[in-house]
Amino acid sequence: CKTVVDGDNVVTSRFMENITAPPFWKAALRANHLADDVPVDRWQICRFTPPSHVMIEVGVAHAGHGGVDAPAEHKVYSVVVDFITPETDTSMHYFWGMARKFNPADKALTAQIREGQGKIFSEDLDMLERQQRNISDFPERKLLKLNIDAGGVQSRKVIERVIAAEQGASA
Repeated sequence: CKTVVDGDNVVTSRFMENITAPPFWKAALRANHLADDVPVDRWQICRFTPPSHVMIEVGVAHAGHGGVDAPAEHKVYSVVVDFITPETDTSMHYFWGMARKFNPADKALTAQIREGQGKIFSEDLDMLERQQRNISDFPERKLLKLNIDAGGVQSRKVIERVIAAEQGASA
């Protein structure tokens, strides 16, 4: 994983070369009439923009064709968007969506992906709610800053800087 901060934007990227495609991406390759039994190059590029926008490009390409830069006939990918806005000090509204660049006219595939993504986001919601309860129950505890969380850590720093600038401007 590599995290880059450019002003208020944070980009965390992960590239995996010459691997076996995970089940979701095997199905996506088949849905786009591409071989699913060959090694792939996989990518995840997560972009955070304040105040609370996250855009994640994820995909696979047949190995050796350029990964994220591969021509369309050798890859499948999606863009996931998250928009998070506070409701109260301890709650938020979490809007998300996913657009795919493979076989967009297939309504059954759309329904299948929507159901799968909904399950994933439900699991995320449960974890986020538990995290918030822990933060509320133990406010004296600091969040752990692990190397794997570099993107989140840097995004929090950007948010803190933006809030401080807003508070300074209103003083």
